[in-house]
Amino acid sequence: MQKLYLYLLIIFISSISATDYYVSNNGNDNNAGTVDNPFLTIQKAADVMSAGDICYIRQGNYHEVVSMNNNDGSESAPLIFSAYENERVLLDGTVLLESSWEVYSGNIWKTTLDFPVWQLFSNRQEMVMARWPNANFEDGSIWDKENHWGHGTIDEDENAYTNGEFIDEPHGSVDLAASGLDITGAIAILNVGSFKTWTRRILTHSGNTFTYDPVPDWKTKHHDYFLEGKLDFLDVEGEWFLDTLTNDLYFWPPGNSNPNNLQIRGKVQSYAFDISNSDYIGIQNLEFFGTTFKITNGEYTRIEGCNFWYPSCYKRMLGIIDIQPDMSLITGSSNCIVYKCAFRYTDGSALEIYSNNNTIEDCYFYHIDYTATDLNGLMTTIQMGGSANIFRRNTMHKMGASATLNPGNEALIELNNIYDSGYMQSDGSLIQCMVGQQPNVEIRYNWLHDTIKYGSRFDGNGAGNNGLMHHNVIWNVQGGIMIKGYEHMLYNNTAFDNGDKNDIIVMIDQGGNDGTETRNNAANKIAGHRSGNYEDYPVPGTYDHNWNGYETNSDIKDMLVDPENFDFRPIQGSALIDSGIVIEDVTGDYIGSAPDIGAYEYGGDHWVPGISWDLEGTFGTVFNEVQGLYNTNDQSAIPVNYKLFPAFPNPFNPVTTIQYDIPIDSEVLLLVYDIQGRLVKTLVNTNQSAGYKSIRWNGMNDYGQSVSAGMYFYHLQAIGYSKVRKMVLLK
Repeated sequence: MQKLYLYLLIIFISSISATDYYVSNNGNDNNAGTVDNPFLTIQKAADVMSAGDICYIRQGNYHEVVSMNNNDGSESAPLIFSAYENERVLLDGTVLLESSWEVYSGNIWKTTLDFPVWQLFSNRQEMVMARWPNANFEDGSIWDKENHWGHGTIDEDENAYTNGEFIDEPHGSVDLAASGLDITGAIAILNVGSFKTWTRRILTHSGNTFTYDPVPDWKTKHHDYFLEGKLDFLDVEGEWFLDTLTNDLYFWPPGNSNPNNLQIRGKVQSYAFDISNSDYIGIQNLEFFGTTFKITNGEYTRIEGCNFWYPSCYKRMLGIIDIQPDMSLITGSSNCIVYKCAFRYTDGSALEIYSNNNTIEDCYFYHIDYTATDLNGLMTTIQMGGSANIFRRNTMHKMGASATLNPGNEALIELNNIYDSGYMQSDGSLIQCMVGQQPNVEIRYNWLHDTIKYGSRFDGNGAGNNGLMHHNVIWNVQGGIMIKGYEHMLYNNTAFDNGDKNDIIVMIDQGGNDGTETRNNAANKIAGHRSGNYEDYPVPGTYDHNWNGYETNSDIKDMLVDPENFDFRPIQGSALIDSGIVIEDVTGDYIGSAPDIGAYEYGGDHWVPGISWDLEGTFGTVFNEVQGLYNTNDQSAIPVNYKLFPAFPNPFNPVTTIQYDIPIDSEVLLLVYDIQGRLVKTLVNTNQSAGYKSIRWNGMNDYGQSVSAGMYFYHLQAIGYSKVRKMVLLK
């Protein structure tokens, strides 16, 4: 009893000693960090926080890199960074490019930057690095490798050229020699390794032939490429190019519009949170644009409820090649959780986690690795190293890499909906387990479908063993389930309509699958070969209680309720019902006299994989600007400098808000001018006390008339201070 009292006392003392800190766009780092006197920066809060403290971030945009080192929470008192209540907090790795644009040539505009950028956005939409052959995001051609990449020539003996030399094979409108381009010195994105893609500088070029420094793992098949890194490639709207020697930025705006009337932003930052050697850290309910997080040697990190737009991008525009982008990363960190987050529009892996006992759960991944270049290992969308990781209830689609998930050792992979993947590379599968990862891995209750790759695979040279796959549904993929090795367990899967390959492939060669058990599976084509039939290639190992279309000469879909609408349960009276065998820890919850064959039990749970929450209702499907919160309860905090902030939203229709800081009592003049320099509206013309100010403009002039759409300038004047910014009114 005495120990219990002591424990409760410790908890009580911890609870009353923890501090809530607040951060706001109208704060000041000299403040106390309270709700009425917030800090200005998240970094200030991070610098003073200790175990149990929470940093509440008020609505608005924040552009900073929050660095932490050796600052731990504890199991009962984590250190948390969170949006305040239901307010939107945007961590922005981009900056507004405020330099003026001039016509360079034709529809191409030019400006000079003070700093380099490696990703460009127009009105928060990603623009395309100038490339050949052309492709763009708007019509999805960025994913069309067949028509928007160059193809290599390979003769019947697959030896038309060697590693380090590429011969373009003209197809459609893609013809390197006919383009008239000199591509010497350009950056080539080269898929010359089947499931691997590299970047290389082009050394020489003549006609349809160019050379490059050789790559590892070169293969004599499936050679494809596209080019970046030269101004000559900028020839269609939506493309851009940065001359890294002069910082001259060239841009062909979408719709041939004037970029001075657009919100042009450039990526200048990799990480909003860079945390090392810090345990029990929580990051929750924050929105990221053009930036992400890196956790190094941080046990028990939890990333929850965060929304990532464009979290990472290659730095090829800066001339940096043969290297991965700075991506979302947790490394050297065990027992970490990424929960109910969305990752969208990234080139590179969506997320990499290395070490043990980590979990990715209930997350959404979309539009990932559209070049799939220079990635780790097999080249994957999700890379999980270490052991005993969990990948659960995630939705993933529109991905380019050869393998979608590489789970690490002894992993649990369950209740995921994965589809529409693998476009930029050859070979691979949605779930890819190499030899060392197969013992004690469990892959269960997943939907794997509609892709040009295999569904799930135990791969390698046949040495893998003791992997378990059960209760998965696989359809419309290149090949359903592929099993190499021996002593695997394959139970209660449903597979159909998987092209020329078999639905379930238990390979006779490459290990021979001695001791492998194939039981209770329902598929149209089950055999011991990729494409050969069951009669010629019977399934090795133990094979019984399966429904195999090769044997029944019928279609498994006729045994299912409504497979076209994702109802894969057996129909009433189906031959699948009560026809299976009891398998310990796999089919114990059966209904009737025996387990059913296939992934669903008649009368049992109608499980549906993928995220449990509504994407549109939670995060939305398009990015919207974050309106800042101004004029909070902070009236006592005084800014240290004059400051005029960017208007929000901008562009706007019909109202925008202008925020400004006044450090001393001043005569303040805030005026709006049109592009001809004519006064349009006097917003402020009075003496104001020191403080954080804001005012709204509704697009009306001094006469109460609505002004026309276009660019306007707002000018703040006070004692010893003058600043002009621009804003765009849309109609």
